Amino acid sequence: MMQQIDFARGTCVALGNFDGVHLGHRAILERCATCAKKDGLPALVWSFRRHPEHFLKGDFTSGTITSLSQKEALMRGMGIESLILEDFEAVRDLSPVDFCEQILLDRLGAKKVFCGFNFRFGKNGAGDAAFLKKYLEEKGTEVQVVNPVCAGGSPISSTRIRDLLSKGKMEEVSALLGRPYSILFPVLHGKHLGTRMGFPTLNQAFPDDYALPLKGVYTVAMNEGGKRYPGVCNVGLRPTVDCDGVVLAETHLFDYTEDLYEKAVQIEFFSFLRGETCFASLEELTDQIAVDTENARKWWKENQ
Repeated sequence: MMQQIDFARGTCVALGNFDGVHLGHRAILERCATCAKKDGLPALVWSFRRHPEHFLKGDFTSGTITSLSQKEALMRGMGIESLILEDFEAVRDLSPVDFCEQILLDRLGAKKVFCGFNFRFGKNGAGDAAFLKKYLEEKGTEVQVVNPVCAGGSPISSTRIRDLLSKGKMEEVSALLGRPYSILFPVLHGKHLGTRMGFPTLNQAFPDDYALPLKGVYTVAMNEGGKRYPGVCNVGLRPTVDCDGVVLAETHLFDYTEDLYEKAVQIEFFSFLRGETCFASLEELTDQIAVDTENARKWWKENQ
């Protein structure tokens, strides 16, 4: 990703999964980028291609918050020049010492390393931030352990954000992320039922390993090149129409008519309007969509 790195020059390396790239993660990434720029070194992130829980628990039950393409864009915006993604199984049996020697020193040429206060590494998570700092600084590599960033008296974490997502608390999620929560998935061809009902939608399927927002209706906007197009979105299984087990985000944009099929579209979530409901008929559903649209328009009018 991003740029080719000349590791022989030495590097500044940020370590972590960085799922969500929330404000706590930003503190690590921005410090890495700032120090790299000051020292004239490339800033890079070393992370995993798939979250270790996929392998340790047999499944990543917590769910991903941010797609890889979103993560890359956010890191690039903070000054990170390269994202190196490692296969967990290739390094899971390395001892903490071997990880420091083989990955950080020999392969990456790390001159400065940055991690969070709760960072763990090595076989069975045997190494922690204190060990990393002690071992590497004896080898002449500086280690900066970044303290937690707190909000509401508690550290910001991906676990905390997933919990808020599951409750539909988008304002709180956005506050911890430092930006609106968003998805970036391809627009799928559907049955065009929304168009026939007078409310055409962009349909996007959540991947199986994604952390899901609370099922229901939200005020949203499509972000295209930094410009926002307001709308309303239903996240759920479409219980009135069908239930094939696929969770969809169905977004109706108020003032946008371009063809976006098969394009990756970013939808930002701002406020939860109501929970998922099964209606007795398509007529009832159509009436409710009209109400949802009006409520979303009202929200945008009051919050722009």
